Amino acid sequence: MSVVEIKQDIFCVGAKDWNLTEFHGYATPRGSTYNAYVVLDEKNVLIDGVKFAFSDENIERIKEVVSFSALDYIVVNHVEMDHSGNIPEIVRLAPQAKIVTNIAGKKALAEHFDTTGWSFKIVKTGDSISIGKKTLSFVTTPMLHWPDSMMTYIKEAKVLFSNDGFGQHYCTDTVFAAEANLDIVCSEAKKYYANILFPLAMQTNKALKTAYDMGLDIEMIAPSHGCIWNGKEEVATILDLYASWASGSNKGKAVVVYDTMWGSTETLADVAVGAFELAGIPVTKHCLTNSHISEVIVDFMDAEYVLIGSPTLNNELFPRVASFVTYMKGLQPKNKKAFAFGSYGWKSGVLKQVELVFDALGWEKLDALEVKYRPKSQELETMKNKVNELIDM
Repeated sequence: MSVVEIKQDIFCVGAKDWNLTEFHGYATPRGSTYNAYVVLDEKNVLIDGVKFAFSDENIERIKEVVSFSALDYIVVNHVEMDHSGNIPEIVRLAPQAKIVTNIAGKKALAEHFDTTGWSFKIVKTGDSISIGKKTLSFVTTPMLHWPDSMMTYIKEAKVLFSNDGFGQHYCTDTVFAAEANLDIVCSEAKKYYANILFPLAMQTNKALKTAYDMGLDIEMIAPSHGCIWNGKEEVATILDLYASWASGSNKGKAVVVYDTMWGSTETLADVAVGAFELAGIPVTKHCLTNSHISEVIVDFMDAEYVLIGSPTLNNELFPRVASFVTYMKGLQPKNKKAFAFGSYGWKSGVLKQVELVFDALGWEKLDALEVKYRPKSQELETMKNKVNELIDM
């Protein structure tokens, strides 16, 4: 990766991780980036760090733009280790620089590193720092997605450094969304939202409202992962997408998620898919043998109807289904209508574990459908009827 000047005297100096394939259980086959930025003015600023393994290349890129002895501020928007991993090394090279963060950020840095002797400047929403011709303003976004999270805005350049907000786990040979593939960038942004920010709709809406109330005029959003949104049209695109995703509304679609041992649960899944199609409802089917949980959860953003199917193994849910249900529960999708289905051999009742999760999420549900061994014709008819009943709820 080369240093890229994204606006006059503002440079992207981060790192690209082409080989990243997994992040907290989230499949990232397109890799990711750890974006950091240098802003030059009468006072010089580094915004965010990188994952420690990429520290050396980040440091070399910073040196191409500014000497460490001339660095005045280090903005830490978020303390998670993919952004702050090399901050101690940066501080060692630039001991005169002040760490700009919020109260929660200072606490989190001290809980991760030895911050003895570090100089801090604590900020909150609405605070600003003049660095010459440019002004840094700050928007704290607690629990989006850590307590310390915040964003930094430069009003003169109309750039929002959004850290994890509006990002994507996507590595490409350019830094700008339009120069990559905008459709893929938007798709990866949706996947990122589904797997990281899904349970944080309230905080997302609050952050969007705060930015609106502050009257931020944004021409560029520079996140800490993936591509930069450049220009009013692209900025409007991702802001509108976030507003839609955070609204909790769905597109009336259906998703059928299951695993199978000897085909019985799959037969029920196929019948359910056919019933949704006959009713004119777009439906996606995911067998967990082949679909990664982080891909499956993306379809939950558009789904009104959810069916989860599992065979019984050793008197428990099938392991891949159990894993998915745990992952899904943590992401807290809302406003779904659902039922569980599956097969068993000598002990029924395992689907109650899925129904308890439906209840915990506040979903409307129908009673589970369990069949012994292979489904009979009447049970297949029952499956069709249950789908239609779900649609009519």
